[in-house]
Amino acid sequence: MPGDIAKKKILLIEDDVFMGQLLGQALERAGFELIAAKTGTEGITKFQEGKPDIILLDLILPDQNGFDALRQIRRVPGGAEAKVLVLSNLARESQFEEAKRLGVVDYLVKVNFSLDEVLAKINETLAK
Repeated sequence: MPGDIAKKKILLIEDDVFMGQLLGQALERAGFELIAAKTGTEGITKFQEGKPDIILLDLILPDQNGFDALRQIRRVPGGAEAKVLVLSNLARESQFEEAKRLGVVDYLVKVNFSLDEVLAKINETLAK
């Protein structure tokens, strides 16, 4: 099974350069194929082109909020079933509720999780 997970594609929608590099390098070291996007619009396009197995989504993006991008992804072929983990510094109850309404698998507040914990959540989600 680890061999199967290692081949999985992850779409990382994250505009912060440092966070994107940190997560991207950790994901690649763990054997995932990384598809990176810095805006919601780019993320939607890359979702359609790359058919990722899971999406890591930041909510604060330069062109739109992450929930708006996710709503658009949910409307494209394959988007309704996409597994999504939100990874954000926003931690309000209203955001948790919106994530749940949009079918997000888990909502991780960046400051509360280490890279190892994020990778564990990804593997756990992909194994379902």
